[in-house]
Amino acid sequence: MTSNARYPAAAWFVLITFAATALSYTRLPDLMPLHWDSHGQPDGYFPKWWAAWIVPILTAIVTATLVWVLSPKRTTTIIINAVAGLMCYFSGVSLFAAMHPTDPPFTYVFMGLGIFLIVVGNILGKLTWNYFVGIRTYWTMDDPRVWERTHRVAGPVYVLGGIAVFCAGIAHASTTIMLALLLATCLCPIGYSYIVWRRGSLPQ
Repeated sequence: MTSNARYPAAAWFVLITFAATALSYTRLPDLMPLHWDSHGQPDGYFPKWWAAWIVPILTAIVTATLVWVLSPKRTTTIIINAVAGLMCYFSGVSLFAAMHPTDPPFTYVFMGLGIFLIVVGNILGKLTWNYFVGIRTYWTMDDPRVWERTHRVAGPVYVLGGIAVFCAGIAHASTTIMLALLLATCLCPIGYSYIVWRRGSLPQ
């Protein structure tokens, strides 16, 4: 079975990314912003022929790599579709930012990340031990029991954190607040995995 048949949503996301770039190409400036300072002002520009296509190409490469390395399970299929969808969304944000350089893209980026966290959080508790995706710390990889407990806790944390990040984006909160919420969401399960592992390694 081909990857397109196994992962139709991911394949569509990749195609949409290339199609949207091709349709928008003539309206893009010759120099596209790909970097912004802390105040949301563009401070890094790259030629259109390169900047316009870098995200679609990366979307195809990352999606194909995930399809190749991950087994075709329901949980990993959701992750592949979510990653392809997020990168497709980022491509749209980069095109919008190129056409509207005075509108900082941070809000839209964090809104997309919030939705991504919500989607991933809903399947983290069902993610079995593996070498490629999940909360891969020394402690979760060392003990499958730590992996299981960490991911069961991380699921609700990711969902709640994703909602918080998305709402902060909707409210146009400062980049510092949105980044702090994102980091807290990602770091809390990592800290929890160490606590669980440490308790299990102590002499009884």
